[in-house]
Amino acid sequence: MAIRSRTRSRTAAEITAVRQRVLDRPGLLLKRLVLIVGAVYFGLVCVTNTVDFIAAVGGFHWTFLNSGNATYIASITKVYSWPAWTTDAAVLAAALAEGFGAFLFARALVRYRGGTAGIGAAWLALSWNIAVWLGFIVGTEFFVAYTAEGPFRELLGIGLLMAVVIAVVPDGVPGGDVGRRDPAAP
Repeated sequence: MAIRSRTRSRTAAEITAVRQRVLDRPGLLLKRLVLIVGAVYFGLVCVTNTVDFIAAVGGFHWTFLNSGNATYIASITKVYSWPAWTTDAAVLAAALAEGFGAFLFARALVRYRGGTAGIGAAWLALSWNIAVWLGFIVGTEFFVAYTAEGPFRELLGIGLLMAVVIAVVPDGVPGGDVGRRDPAAP
């Protein structure tokens, strides 16, 4: 019985310590949530474009988690009389770019601890995020030249907002980190 109560109280103490660290550093929590959202979103769009690519190349009629981008791209680029494989290549390139973005965000989430600890990984993921959506805007504008790039503008705006959160929001509440030392500081 004594062993169980010590184990429970230690667990409760550890939980209390974690809660206190989160409450002391709400900005850090927000920044990590930004990185989680980036990883999950890029991961999801990577999966849907990968399913679309496999369905298009394999001739499957999958609808679950299929982005439908291959059909959309083919409908737009057919006026250029390009080979059919260019549509598949565009969807594959998008899936690879999004998969790499998901990897960068997940890596940043693991490395980022606030302050300067892992900030390079966070900025790399955020920069990739912005570059991907700018690339989609340019590509859509080049091929479509009308409002189809609207969602990409919104995603770019969200990407820029994510960067602002990382740059501007302080990790902790004023006075909440008194006496704490940044593990990355010399």
